[in-house]
Amino acid sequence: MARQPEDKPGWRIDMLDVGHGLSIVISQGKEAVLYDTGPRWNNDDAGARVIVPWLERKQLQLQQVILSHKHLDHSGGLESIKQRWPRLSIRSALNQAGHLPCVRGTHWQWRQLTFNVLWPLTASKEGNNNDACVISVDDGKVRLLLTGDIEAVAERKLVTLEKQRLHADIVQVPHHGSRTSSTALLLRNIQGRAALASVARYNAWRMPAKSVVNRYKEQGFNWMDTAQSGQISILIHKGKMRLAGFREDLMPRWYHQWFGVKRESR
Repeated sequence: MARQPEDKPGWRIDMLDVGHGLSIVISQGKEAVLYDTGPRWNNDDAGARVIVPWLERKQLQLQQVILSHKHLDHSGGLESIKQRWPRLSIRSALNQAGHLPCVRGTHWQWRQLTFNVLWPLTASKEGNNNDACVISVDDGKVRLLLTGDIEAVAERKLVTLEKQRLHADIVQVPHHGSRTSSTALLLRNIQGRAALASVARYNAWRMPAKSVVNRYKEQGFNWMDTAQSGQISILIHKGKMRLAGFREDLMPRWYHQWFGVKRESR
């Protein structure tokens, strides 16, 4: 079994390695909330192949699934997850029966964490990139910004709405590092320390764009992506963060043995 970081007090963020898609586990103790469910393929999906086995191996009790938007690289694993946990609550901005709301102004408390929905303004059944549910998660000292696949249009509106309140220590890079997103305006207002991108190695869209990676680095972010690092984990306790990439920090010999590529190769 692959070695994982030890559980510690506080909370934890795990960006799972689901290829081209997104799935982030936020956990406290043995309870977890899932933001997006990864992609669906022809005969399989990330829920069955990656997410459910990972949660079971970690002995985590899944409390809720939040869907950022409708696209299959973000919602494709939902049915497999629902099969495993039929009574699971689902939150989205998709205006679907049975879903809890995920629109601006929605907020809730889960143990030590406060969730605030910043975007979209209203629910939309279309569930396109700019309809994605953007959420800030914080413990009063460290803040995570979940952005789904928002693009420049939504980013500008979000900055206008939030003004000086958009700061976050950790940001999930919008739209897998596409050139359509991560405007300089957004990054200046986030003023964060860590940028995490979920992206497949050698993907057809050539994400993340080099210009986007450079933009984050120029703004002082520590950039990490799943194409290079595999699963990315952040342990947070008393205002301090520890970042770990599966290939660099947890299984470095495996990484060098099987890939043996330069850091910038994708």
